[in-house]
Amino acid sequence: MASPMTYVAPPSGGKPLVSNEDGFVKGVMTYMVMDDLVVTPMSTISSITLLNKFNIKEVGSLEEKVVSFGLNEAVKLLNASLKSKKVLTDVFL
Repeated sequence: MASPMTYVAPPSGGKPLVSNEDGFVKGVMTYMVMDDLVVTPMSTISSITLLNKFNIKEVGSLEEKVVSFGLNEAVKLLNASLKSKKVLTDVFL
């Protein structure tokens, strides 16, 4: 799948395009991003549900990975999201 794309620059000057009032992210909260890029608020209940969903019995087998995210990673992430269901694994592992 290869299609040419054109970059469209944001308008210069004027009002900012970002609002602090709307959107998915609310206040100071932790979010979980799954391998298929589903974003959900992270809570104890959602974590336990996820462990049960993937039949994880030993919590010690889990691994947290902190990654740097810049322009190159954004391009790789966008590319992988068009081709794969395991986007984060493909880009960061």
